[in-house]
Amino acid sequence: MEIYIGYFAGVLGTICWVPQAWKAWATRDTSGLSLIANLLFLLTVTLWLLYGLLVTDWPLIFANGCALLIVLSIVAAKLKYK
Repeated sequence: MEIYIGYFAGVLGTICWVPQAWKAWATRDTSGLSLIANLLFLLTVTLWLLYGLLVTDWPLIFANGCALLIVLSIVAAKLKYK
């Protein structure tokens, strides 16, 4: 049961960033995004991913691997469309 809760939390925590990434790339407007906040969150999900890999926790690996890609795309959009 715990693993399902972990995956569900991971999916919800990851998909909440998809609309932001989509909007940033679709509109090319990132003026409302904080680069520092997104870089800190990128560091956060990277560290959680590393931790998940170290303890072999698949919900952590899945959620933070996906979040890493999405937040990385937001940071890339912010840097490209300053």
